[in-house]
Amino acid sequence: MVQTLKNLTLQTRILLIVLAAALVGCVVMMAVSPARSALTYFSGEYVAEIQQTHIGVALTENDAVVPEGGNLIADSSALLKRPTADNPDNVDQFMIPGEVYSERLSVQNRSSDMDEYVRLTVRKYWAKGAEGDGSTADTRAKTDKLDPSLIQLQFTDESAEYWVRADNECTAEREVFYYKTVLPAGEAAEYPAVTGIRIDPSIKDVREDYSNCWLALEAQVDSVQVNNAVDAAKSAWGVDVTQEAFAAAGLNWSQEG
Repeated sequence: MVQTLKNLTLQTRILLIVLAAALVGCVVMMAVSPARSALTYFSGEYVAEIQQTHIGVALTENDAVVPEGGNLIADSSALLKRPTADNPDNVDQFMIPGEVYSERLSVQNRSSDMDEYVRLTVRKYWAKGAEGDGSTADTRAKTDKLDPSLIQLQFTDESAEYWVRADNECTAEREVFYYKTVLPAGEAAEYPAVTGIRIDPSIKDVREDYSNCWLALEAQVDSVQVNNAVDAAKSAWGVDVTQEAFAAAGLNWSQEG
């Protein structure tokens, strides 16, 4: 019998479920439940609707390129590895609210001759429904009735040396990051924008029932060429990359090819 959230302890476990990536977008889901571990793949219309406007950039996860149509977090034990003083090789069986798990999301310029300016968008939300088992349809779909702010991405001081988090574009569901300088052809970003993920421990105190839902992450990479980058970003994304807030944070997209 599935426990309701109000009956769960501080050690509430979040079961990791791995899902398929769409193009350079990626989806990961976890069931907020003490149920047994499971592994599945899922790709929904919500992912497919995302427009990929990148030219030659790719999403990287933990320093490895996520191929188009590839999977994110194929090895759940890699995400759940959490070294402790007593056990440096410790791997949690479940994701524990409040604990930060390493999940590095960054970008790489795969072009051989084209420098680019890059933006990374990460979406996080809850979904409800049941996964298919071959004989029944997968009914999981995004729900707006649960709070996506309980899903927390780690943006560290080290990340802020290389990336700008665009606060005016961020919402409870979406976080947007701009690489501060040009990303040369064939090179990877100096440091990831996102370094980890955790579930806010206050999830145990909320009134809504998260005990039978799914957590989803999606990542999208976009870029513009260095020539006329300011105008290109304005045209493609409706964003003025010369705005004062960006300049104050160190964003400089003025270099031309």
